[in-house]
Amino acid sequence: MNSFKRLLRKELGESRYNGLVNFVNKYYSPEVKDNKELFEEIYSYCSGLDSDKIVGMQMRLNEVMFSAFQIGRTYSLAFLVYLGAFFTLLSMNLKTELLLAGVLGITLCFGLKTVQFFSNRCAYADARIIETYRMVLERILARRARGQHD
Repeated sequence: MNSFKRLLRKELGESRYNGLVNFVNKYYSPEVKDNKELFEEIYSYCSGLDSDKIVGMQMRLNEVMFSAFQIGRTYSLAFLVYLGAFFTLLSMNLKTELLLAGVLGITLCFGLKTVQFFSNRCAYADARIIETYRMVLERILARRARGQHD
């Protein structure tokens, strides 16, 4: 499961998250830029929360976004390590069984890293929701800092 999905399910609740995903999948395409209905749905939920909870939600969101960025950065490194290990194994004149076991082992590890990378990169609905969620939290905190009520 990708990190955005895990955060959204925890913060918004399983049923609300599933409803938002269904809504995004049904009514939004990559060409649609207006998130008004999605924004209003998330805003109506979050605006009823106290400021400390909103700040905590924003901190957790920032941590998850940083983590997702790190996954992308480490994927490049993992690919280079995989290639290096593969060619090192080939150059070691190992018995066929050991060579195959080594190649299989590093390929499985790299495959898991690839699954992690793509699950975080290719979740369109989660990306739409997380971006809207970020805007909602920022708007609520900005309004509260100016002393406006929701």
